[in-house]
Amino acid sequence: MKGWFTPVAVAALFLGLLVGTLAVGLLLPATPLAPVSQVQAFQKPYPMPHQYWAKTDEFYVFASGGQQGGLYVYGVPSMKYLSEIPVFVPDQAWGWTPEDPEIRKMMTNPWTGQLVTRGDTHHPALSKTKGVYDGRWAFINDKMQGRVARVDLATFRTSQIYWVPNISGGIHGHHIAPDSRLIVVNIEHEQSPDPVIQRHIGIQVDPFKGPYVAGINGIRVADDGKMSNAWQVWGPWQYDMARIGWGKSDGWIITTSYNTERATSAVPMFAREQDYLYFWNIASIEKALADKKVVTTAQAPDMPVISWKDVEVYMTPIPLNPHGLDISPTGKYILTSGKATTLIAAVDFEKVLQAIKDRKFVGEEFNIKILDQNAVRSATMDLGMGPTHIEFDDQGYAYVGFFVDSDIKKVPLGEPYTQLHKREPWKVADVLPAHFSVGHLVVPGGDTAQPYGKYVISMNKLTKDTFLPHGPLRTENHELFNIRETPAKLVDQMALGPETHYSQVIPVSLITPRSQTAYKEARALASEKPRVEYDYNAKEVRVFMTVVRSFFTPEVFNVPQGWKVKVRMVSQETALDMTHGFALDGYNVVASLDPGEVREVEWTAEKPGVNWFYCIWFCSELHMEMRGRMIVVPSQEWAPQMETKLGS
Repeated sequence: MKGWFTPVAVAALFLGLLVGTLAVGLLLPATPLAPVSQVQAFQKPYPMPHQYWAKTDEFYVFASGGQQGGLYVYGVPSMKYLSEIPVFVPDQAWGWTPEDPEIRKMMTNPWTGQLVTRGDTHHPALSKTKGVYDGRWAFINDKMQGRVARVDLATFRTSQIYWVPNISGGIHGHHIAPDSRLIVVNIEHEQSPDPVIQRHIGIQVDPFKGPYVAGINGIRVADDGKMSNAWQVWGPWQYDMARIGWGKSDGWIITTSYNTERATSAVPMFAREQDYLYFWNIASIEKALADKKVVTTAQAPDMPVISWKDVEVYMTPIPLNPHGLDISPTGKYILTSGKATTLIAAVDFEKVLQAIKDRKFVGEEFNIKILDQNAVRSATMDLGMGPTHIEFDDQGYAYVGFFVDSDIKKVPLGEPYTQLHKREPWKVADVLPAHFSVGHLVVPGGDTAQPYGKYVISMNKLTKDTFLPHGPLRTENHELFNIRETPAKLVDQMALGPETHYSQVIPVSLITPRSQTAYKEARALASEKPRVEYDYNAKEVRVFMTVVRSFFTPEVFNVPQGWKVKVRMVSQETALDMTHGFALDGYNVVASLDPGEVREVEWTAEKPGVNWFYCIWFCSELHMEMRGRMIVVPSQEWAPQMETKLGS
């Protein structure tokens, strides 16, 4: 031991430490830890004071759940999960179940009568006024079934599901107009539509061989948020992403297609060198409606169907197999990325309008004139592998996510933003390394006329070793970056379940003043007494029940076997967060009841015997005692004197 600390040994020790440090540095992810001074603003006090998160969070995030079928909600910068909003699939945890006839009706295909309990949410769209979020509603599309839902942001609950007619598949691109009066969705998966539509557009589809057809669907939004049919425009191609313009691009719908080859399998979809960006004039669609250049189908006699030949539409070549499609805050620049390339095209809409006026066409396909790409682009950027979505901040920058490169690149926009950021446009200004593959990203207000900026969230796939192991399929990773600094700093990470395709981020100040603490529905029924009614003609028992800590009234009711049971529950609670539930032993019946809410559930009393029902939310100290009985009497033993009479 005496000779251990010789100069040679000390040198060897330091060399070993250096080599080890280098090895660890090579093995670990490349993102460096930020110095304390750079993360000071995001350090948290200990012990944590009450209401800390409620007072310090600046934004709500509404993130699509993909195959989860609804929306996730969390706060920023805390990255704290708040809630799930069930939409297209049942969710027992939140009481969103088809035993409630209102929910069942929303989830039932209006043409087939089939209850549909699967969905795939992709692109939330927050309501806007003058191109800026207003905090009223969130709309979300279903890629699997062809539906759009509206969520009331006062209650964080789904209030309407609109079904798109004339299609058998799902919808993808989904965007709302700057005044929230129109929603546009793309019929992404090509169809073999009603023969009436095929004849109107002049394309006969072979259902076995194709090529198939698709189009864009307009949804009218009333002042109260109710969605209804506006129009459909069918054409020869399928479309992916969609945006409704504002500012410089006001009055136009912009879409992309990654399959202008009209192929039916993946490899042939890469046959061309480029795909197309489309520009649809909304006024020309309205004119086609006024001129009655429409047909309707037996399924949807109130949905006017228009041929693409009867509207004003143009297209221009863009990088192969595009996915991202986003419009800058002034509506001037349209950025779209080719995910099968390294390229991002920056199209200037003022140049588009000028090129249309000057007739700078380089041909046409399916009667659509092709605008010269050199006449409409401000830049073609070669920035990295696998570019996908683009978002914008309030300082004149675009943020482009890269799936293969596993990073986000910050790019200065051209005029008029150069006066703001004073950088050479279209050159990378910063690189934000992610863990790992960037599927989507979002900047607060990044798809509006006035982004809020400050943060960017990278929604990462293939998160690998970010979190504790939990089987071969790992949770996703939402990473928060502070973009007020350059280079941007990683602030926090959040594990979140499947599978966010897009998010929107809105200031707390637009949501919290509208937030409802209790429903007002129960007030109208305050004088109504609990009771049980028997309808011998319909073979139906109707239970009118009040619910309050810690009692169901009636707490017992008798039912003849085989009869239908309808229970209408009225919550008499007025305190925030005082939710009750109803679950019935031996039956597939669950519901939740928020303060002041009125809910109904239905089922058939198939099995004789005693079935307990109980509250599923831990609502008070006497939660376990909050229960009751349904007694089902064999039909041959039933007698009218067995009817439940309250007070007897």
